[in-house]
Amino acid sequence: MTHILLVDDEEAIAYVFKRYLERAGYRVTATISPIDALALGSAGGVDMLVTDFRMPGMTGASLIARLRELHPSLPALIVTAYGAEVGAAAPGVQVLSKPLAPQVLVDAVTQALAPAGAS
Repeated sequence: MTHILLVDDEEAIAYVFKRYLERAGYRVTATISPIDALALGSAGGVDMLVTDFRMPGMTGASLIARLRELHPSLPALIVTAYGAEVGAAAPGVQVLSKPLAPQVLVDAVTQALAPAGAS
């Protein structure tokens, strides 16, 4: 089962996103701490990272960069209310704006995990 690491410093959002992704058939580990997410992701066994951008202690872009030092091909997605701030901080990473329909998140995750060339 595909394992998603989800990090959002707002517990209610992390809970809702986790539930929708689980309903779509993904195994989800959710945390409100980017530091905890870094430890979880560093251990391996994660197929994708879904992260907020603005969080205490570390931005989502920094978290992606640090995890990709260990796992260079790790797919990642940023979901944020501050999309304009992301800019060049996370090149090549899709950014979704909050609020968003749950199906938009599920579709974006599915697309990011699709093999290259699949549609």
